[in-house]
Amino acid sequence: MNEMNLTTQEQLLLVNGGSFFGTNAVPEKDIPRLQLLDGGTGMNFEQLFGDFLSAEGKEGIGSYALRNVLKFFYTPEKITDEESKELYKWIFDKLKNRIPSMTAPGCYPPGILLGATWNPEVIYAVGEALGMEARAYGVNVLLGTPNVNLHRDIRNGRLFEGYSEDPCLVSQLAPELVKGVQSHGVAANVKHFAANHQETNRLNINEHIPERALHELYYPGFKACVEADVATVMSAYNQINGVPCTENRELLCDILRDSWGFDSVVMSDWGAVYHPAAAVNAGNDLAMPGPISPDTLAAALEDGSLSADALAVSANRMAKLAKKYGKKSDGEISLEITDTAAYNAAAEGIVLLKNDKNTLPLTSDSNIALFGAHSEYLLTCGEGSAGIHTNRNVSFLQALSNRFNNVTLCYTNSDNNTLIYVAHLPGQEGNDRADIYLSSTITQEIQTLLQQSDAKAMKKVLVLNVSGPVALNGIENDFDAIICTFLPGMQGAAALADILCGKVNPSGKLPLSWPKRLEDMPTHLNFPGDCMQVYYGEGIFVGYRWYDARKIEPMYPFGHGLSYTEFSVKSLKADKEVFTDSVTVTASVANTGKRDGKTVVQIYVSDVFSTLTKPVRELKAFKKVFLEAGECKNISFTLDRHAFESYDPNLHDWTMEEGRYIISAAFSATEQQSSCEVYADVKSPYSYGAKTSVKIIMENNLLRNCVCDFFKNEGLLWSAMLTSYEYTAQDTIELILTQVGCSDTKKAELYSLMHDIKKQ
Repeated sequence: MNEMNLTTQEQLLLVNGGSFFGTNAVPEKDIPRLQLLDGGTGMNFEQLFGDFLSAEGKEGIGSYALRNVLKFFYTPEKITDEESKELYKWIFDKLKNRIPSMTAPGCYPPGILLGATWNPEVIYAVGEALGMEARAYGVNVLLGTPNVNLHRDIRNGRLFEGYSEDPCLVSQLAPELVKGVQSHGVAANVKHFAANHQETNRLNINEHIPERALHELYYPGFKACVEADVATVMSAYNQINGVPCTENRELLCDILRDSWGFDSVVMSDWGAVYHPAAAVNAGNDLAMPGPISPDTLAAALEDGSLSADALAVSANRMAKLAKKYGKKSDGEISLEITDTAAYNAAAEGIVLLKNDKNTLPLTSDSNIALFGAHSEYLLTCGEGSAGIHTNRNVSFLQALSNRFNNVTLCYTNSDNNTLIYVAHLPGQEGNDRADIYLSSTITQEIQTLLQQSDAKAMKKVLVLNVSGPVALNGIENDFDAIICTFLPGMQGAAALADILCGKVNPSGKLPLSWPKRLEDMPTHLNFPGDCMQVYYGEGIFVGYRWYDARKIEPMYPFGHGLSYTEFSVKSLKADKEVFTDSVTVTASVANTGKRDGKTVVQIYVSDVFSTLTKPVRELKAFKKVFLEAGECKNISFTLDRHAFESYDPNLHDWTMEEGRYIISAAFSATEQQSSCEVYADVKSPYSYGAKTSVKIIMENNLLRNCVCDFFKNEGLLWSAMLTSYEYTAQDTIELILTQVGCSDTKKAELYSLMHDIKKQ
C-alpha cells in the first residue's frame, strides 16, 4: 500500500489541502506542492491572489483591498487607498515572478457555448490554449476542465458551465478539453462527480435520483473523460440518495475506479468533505480547501474509524500526481494561438435562432443603433469560479464600428436603419435563477425601442447575451432576427460582428432545449426542492426527451440553429437490415444554398417496440460538416451496440433488446430529414420466453396464437392463461406452465418457438 515509503504524518499532509488552492509539499520525498486553480474558462485571479495570501498565512481573502486589486489590476492608477496599493504591489511582484511577461489570462467561452459548437476540434484547441496559459502561470491542476454536469434545469446558476442536456453530446465534446489541457503537461479536472445540478442548498442537498437516470444521463460525461485519461476528478457537494458524494464508496470506488478504471486522484469540491475519515475511507483522496489540520484524521486513525490502508492509498495517489504534474511555471502565452482558439469557439458556437426575410447578414450600408446595458462590452463569462479578470476582452461597439461605417451607442438618429439590442442575463455560482425571464428593465426598454424602430421601418436584431435560455414572452415576434451568443468569451464580440456582417456563416446549434414557459420544463415542480431534499421525478426525461414524450413544443428545439445557406440530408441507408453488434448508416448531405457553410448532421435512434419505457428518440451520433455552396457529400456513422442499449435498474446493467429500430438523420430533435429501419437480432433479458408475462402474451396476436396452439397440442388447460390474464396478468408463462403440469422438455420447446417470433 505504502509505495512511496511515506510516514503517517506525510500521508496526513498529502490528503489535506495546504492552502486555499494548493496542496502540501513533502520535500523530504521530492513531492512538490501542486497549484490548483479554476478553470475551464481561464485563470481565475481572485482564486490565485487569494491563494498567494493563504499560502503565506496572510489575511485578506475577500477583503476590500483584494477586491480593489482585482477590480483595478489593469488600471492600478485608479487605486487610491494605501492598503490596496500595498497589496497590489505585493501581488504584482509575486505574479511577475511566476510569469515575467505578465501576459493577461484569456477568457474563453464556457461549456454551454462550447457545447453549441458541436465541434470536437474547436474544443480541443480551447483546451490547448488553457493548458498553455496554465503552464505559464504555474498552475498544475486546472479545475473544471471540464464541468460535465448535465443541463437538468435551466435555472441552475452554473448552467453555463455545463455542455448540454444530452449525454451523447457531452461525452463526445467534453473529453476534448481534457486532451487539450493535458497536452501541455497540466492535469485536467472533471467536475462535479456527480449530479451537481443546483446552487440552492448545494452544500449537502439530498438528491433522490433513479438509478437508471444516473447511468443513462448523469454518469456518461464523467466516464467519457475517464476514458480520455483525465488526471483528476472532483467530488461534489450534494448527496445522492442519502449519501454525500465525498463519502459515497459506490460512486468513488465501485463505479469510478472498479468499473471505469480510473486510478488517479479524487479531490473534493471546496468544503464538500463533511466527515474527513469517511471521505478517505470512501476513496476521496484530497480534502480542499486548505490549510487543514491533520489532527482530525490522526485521531480517526488512532481510534480505528480511519482505515490505515485507505489513507496510504490516497496519499500514494497524491504523491504520484504531484510528481507527475508538479512543474514550475514555464513557457510563454501566444496571443495569436489563444485568441484564435477563443475566436473559433465563439464563431462556431454562436447560434442564429431566427432570421426572417434574410435580415442577416446586414448590408454594408447598415446604419446601426446599438442598445443594451452590455452593448459596448458583452458579458463574456459567468461569476464565481468561472469569473475571469482580463484586459483582453474585445469591445462589441468597436468590433461593429470596424465593420460598419455608422454605429451609434444608446441613441438613435435620423439615419439609423437597423436596431441591435443586446439583452443580457448573467450566471453566477451560488445562486440559482428564480425564473427564466428577462428583467422588467430590459423588457420595458425593448418595448420602447421597438415602437421607435417600427415608426422608422428599421431592421430589428435581438442579441441574447445570456447564461441560459430565457422565456421571450412574445417579443420574438417583434424582431426580424435573433442571435444567441450565450457567454462568448474574450473574442465573442469579434465573432458576433463577423457573423452580423456575413464574414462568418453561423453554424452553432443549441445544446439544450429552449422552452416557451417555465411551466413547460420537465423539472418545473422538482427544482430546487424543499427542506434539503430534491426529487428527480422526471427520471430519464430531461430536455428534448421530455418535450418529445409530452408533445410539448419548445420555443427552439435541441439541435436548432440557422445558417445563411440551406442544407438537406437525403437517402439515409444502413449497410445491413439485420445486425447484432453494430450498423453503419450513410447519408447524402448537400448545401443547396448560395453560401459556403457548416451544418451538423444529427443521428437519432428510436426503439419502435420496447419493454423498457424509452424516449421517443435519442441522439447517438453527430458530425459537423463544411460544404461549399452547391456541394454534396456522403457521410457515414457507425453505431455500436451501446447506441441501442438502455440501463435496466432491475438488472443493474445495460441491455439491448431485439426488435426494430428507426435511425434518423436530422438538423434538430424535431427536424427529421431522412430515416431507415434496422432489426437487432439478439437475445436479451426481454426476449420472448420463460419470463414473458401473461399480459404480453395475451396482448400480442402472434404470441397468443403460438402459446394457444401449444396448449391445445399438449392438452394443457388454456383456462389457466385466461384466469391469470384476468387477475394476475404479470405472472410469467413459466409459472403458468408449472401450474398446469408441463414438463421441462416441453417448456423448452415453447420458449424456442416464442423466441423465434420477431418483435414488431
